[in-house]
Amino acid sequence: MYVNTGLKNLANCLLRHGVQALRWRGLVSGRIEPHRFRLYKAELLEKFSGDAGRVLDIGCGYRRYERFCRGSEYIGLDKDLSFRPTVQSVGEKLPFRDSCIDTVIMFDVVEHLSDVKEALRECVRVLRKGGSLVITTPNTWGFGFYDSFADRTHRHHFSWASLEKRLRESGLVVEKRIPLHLHIFWPLRRIHSKLLMPLQQSICVVARR
Repeated sequence: MYVNTGLKNLANCLLRHGVQALRWRGLVSGRIEPHRFRLYKAELLEKFSGDAGRVLDIGCGYRRYERFCRGSEYIGLDKDLSFRPTVQSVGEKLPFRDSCIDTVIMFDVVEHLSDVKEALRECVRVLRKGGSLVITTPNTWGFGFYDSFADRTHRHHFSWASLEKRLRESGLVVEKRIPLHLHIFWPLRRIHSKLLMPLQQSICVVARR
């Protein structure tokens, strides 16, 4: 499994060069090895999108998660036509009728939006009753601090509390909090998950309409 390989690389790097080297290697920031986080997010998508229905990927980019929507109708939405999205639009203006989507995913998108409130309102509008929104973003108050502020395209910065507050204000029910673990904390994830939650590099929240 990729987790075991990551732990081996982490241990070797730590023994040779110390903690600072982890930042250079991208094992703490996650910037150099983003495929690990994509794999984890893909697993989340398979779990929460179900075996049928319509999945809307807002800010789909190269549509990396399409192949994980087995048994579902995938709709990739992006404002950039060079990515060849299914639909060209922005998150604040979804060109769909009310209550027609089963799952909305926003993977590292919400921090880029010009109007978060309007985008979440649109998600609620297009989601069917009982539908899910799976959303991830860097954790500004944890080890995602660097990722959150280093990218100048980020217009917003979130903690667990501030993101969940936004979701509740939009009318969604926060159902599950899923930490996207730092590799250095992976062996401790079961024992100290509650203690480490505020420090996790990325936030992932599943909310229901």
